[in-house]
Amino acid sequence: MAFQPDIVVSGPDGVMLVVEVKASLPNLQHSEEQLKRYMIGMQCPTGVIVTPEHMWVYRDFYTARSPESIQRIGEFDTKDLWRQPPPAEPALFEAFVQQWLERLSQQPTQDLPRNVRETLWEYVVPAVTNGDVRAAHPRY
Repeated sequence: MAFQPDIVVSGPDGVMLVVEVKASLPNLQHSEEQLKRYMIGMQCPTGVIVTPEHMWVYRDFYTARSPESIQRIGEFDTKDLWRQPPPAEPALFEAFVQQWLERLSQQPTQDLPRNVRETLWEYVVPAVTNGDVRAAHPRY
């Protein structure tokens, strides 16, 4: 089965952000490879992998039309992001992350550590502010 991210943020010019939500992540490298291939195929500039404990942010620098042009630009502890603990059940966690993304453009982020705040404001907030945040596949 082909990889499909859990959350997609689309705008007038196409896919702006893809998010892979994992309740557990046994193999980060494999998930990164899948996310990067999807980003290249969709010409998407920003990708995120998020678990209940960590978040990784990726950016395509368009130096080549291959996964090598996509670099990890941030790795963060998610306990600094959320005001409440995330749910453990995978489908509920995915919905939790989608709701967090939808609120991100309106929430003050000054309480976040500087590196997290700067990365979110530069790469993630513009996408969620100007795009349509949606689940990439139906939730059951």
